[in-house]
Amino acid sequence: MTKIQFIFLTAFFCFFVGMAGKLSAQVSVTATLGTTTGSYTTVKTAFDAINAGTHKGDIAIKLSASTTEAAPALLNASGSGSASYTSVTLYPTAENVVISGAIAGAALIDLNGADFATIDGRVNATGSTVSMKIENTSTSATSGTSTVCFRNDALGNSLQYCYILGASMATTGGIIYFASGSGSGNNNNMVISCNITNSGLNRPVNAVYS
Repeated sequence: MTKIQFIFLTAFFCFFVGMAGKLSAQVSVTATLGTTTGSYTTVKTAFDAINAGTHKGDIAIKLSASTTEAAPALLNASGSGSASYTSVTLYPTAENVVISGAIAGAALIDLNGADFATIDGRVNATGSTVSMKIENTSTSATSGTSTVCFRNDALGNSLQYCYILGASMATTGGIIYFASGSGSGNNNNMVISCNITNSGLNRPVNAVYS
């Protein structure tokens, strides 16, 4: 290997490591218990870590850039499996962050019995400007296709200051979907100051379905 080749490979390696570091910091998690910090590339993997009990207590999920979700981002109830949290708050730290995916037959963001989770579309969760967008581009007619779903006794959750977009052709589903409960029902969940509309030119069957 020549000196020039070595310098080139070293520079390429440093660039690759630097880019990987940026990607890993796209979704950052801080928690008061368990593992107190973490970095992820999608909301799903951050939720998966919470479900696995990696992060516990009061949890903040901060998005510095947009994510593409290949599968539903599902947050389970605290006490379900290894999940143990008091609250979960998700918000962007930059303008125009988009959480997107083409998820058929399920929700892009699925609050599966989750309690006291807040999804806040304001930058740094302050002010009154709607900034973050959550968009499921799937036009599937399969039941349950939705952008945000509350189900299995989801309690005390808040979806606020977000653009919520969907294109679901499911008659049982919608941009926002309140699905069935498993006992007490889905109670005290709030949708506040959100813009709810279609994804692209694809108008969904239901905007909100319960």
